[in-house]
Amino acid sequence: MNTYFKHTIIYFISKGLPGALTFLAILYYSDKLDPSEYGIYSLIISAVGILNIIGFDWFRFGVARFLPEYVASNKRDEFISFINSKVQVTIVIVFIITLIVYLLFPFFPDIGIARWMIPVVSILTILQYLFILYSRVIITELMPNIFMKANFIKAIFGVLLSVFLVYSGWGFKGLIIGLGAGLIFSVSFLCYKIKFPKPLFNLSLDRDLLKQIALYSLPLAASASLSFILSYSNRFIINYYRGVNETGLFSLGFDFSQQTVGVFISIAATSAFPIAMKLYSESGNTTELKRHMSNSLLLLCTISLPVVAVFAANSVDISTLLLGSKFSSMDNLVIPIISLNTFILGIKAFYFDLYFYLRKETKYQLIILLVVASLNVALNLIFVPRYGYIAAIWAGLVTSLVAVISTFFVTRRLLPIPLDFKALVKVFSVGLLMFVVMKVLGNSSSIGFFIVKLIIGGVVYITLIALINKKVILQLLKSKFKK
Repeated sequence: MNTYFKHTIIYFISKGLPGALTFLAILYYSDKLDPSEYGIYSLIISAVGILNIIGFDWFRFGVARFLPEYVASNKRDEFISFINSKVQVTIVIVFIITLIVYLLFPFFPDIGIARWMIPVVSILTILQYLFILYSRVIITELMPNIFMKANFIKAIFGVLLSVFLVYSGWGFKGLIIGLGAGLIFSVSFLCYKIKFPKPLFNLSLDRDLLKQIALYSLPLAASASLSFILSYSNRFIINYYRGVNETGLFSLGFDFSQQTVGVFISIAATSAFPIAMKLYSESGNTTELKRHMSNSLLLLCTISLPVVAVFAANSVDISTLLLGSKFSSMDNLVIPIISLNTFILGIKAFYFDLYFYLRKETKYQLIILLVVASLNVALNLIFVPRYGYIAAIWAGLVTSLVAVISTFFVTRRLLPIPLDFKALVKVFSVGLLMFVVMKVLGNSSSIGFFIVKLIIGGVVYITLIALINKKVILQLLKSKFKK
């Protein structure tokens, strides 16, 4: 468990600081960009995400599953060489497809996108694929310090360059250039740290290994694709029925919440996954695994719930004091509902879905996501044309609740690991009390008072969490003093 907490702290730094930087950058973008500009940027990024999920993301699941076996068999270099060859083949295929689409583009003039977007989306898709894949190698090999440095490089170069270019009048194109630069530098750093064995250039693939990975990973990739659709299909539906302006309002609210609640949830989950996989692979459903799963869920909730409370209690303050005047028309329910939705999906994706991976029963996960993704798209098609982007937000919340509840009941049968409801109720109660305290203080008239509210709410939360976990804290302190 010491390893889990140590890695969690490292991932907290590696994801928390870049997340805070991105969060501040979004506030800056909201002041400098129109909703329509941010809407175009969000559609490009959504297209990159969809292409990665559908076309390439399956391979990283296989890396997480098969790399530990090759390392244990002293065949690490063999598998890394295989990854390198797979990457090179992928780049060649993407280049050919991009060239064909670019040349055929004039024959399809009314598809609603500009021609320059085709190579831009392709380049960003490859860079994103490489960053996620190489990061998975680093995480699987339990090297969180290297991941931290790579994430810092990506955030610092990407965000600072984006802010500078937006300031210089480049608009949403500055965001795209900054993102690409951050990915290039971080991918280069990861390549250096992974140390690919020679020969570096090799297009031959081990087809048997590729087949094994595909059979294992494709159900997971299908599940991830549906999960992505659940989160991002709304943007395309809003854009089609209501225009790019409402797409920008929805996207900023979504990104604003995702860069906070989502980051905090992933901090605890990133370190929990490889440890749980190792424990279950070696010993099965033991007491140690149950303790780890219980602690990981508790830590996940403890870290992320105060952020949800802050957004839920201070949505008016955030809209009036932090977001730019160009986004002042955003509904006050957007940020609270999306942050709650992000929390619910995070519990499902980073905790309950882990049961499917441990038991290799991903077909159930696929069925659940197929149902909820279909429900989400149906609700959006029915209500967005009439009620706009706010309907997409409520539809997302409904489908997220359906997803997490159905997943909970299925996973209880697959792997009977009891939940510590008593501990969870305590954490949720403290989060609710934090929300009430900040809500009672009322809306802020200045940044200063808003900061005071956050400090008061934070002190209340941390104090009560410390009191209900007094024994755990004392044990940790004793162990440190003994050393």
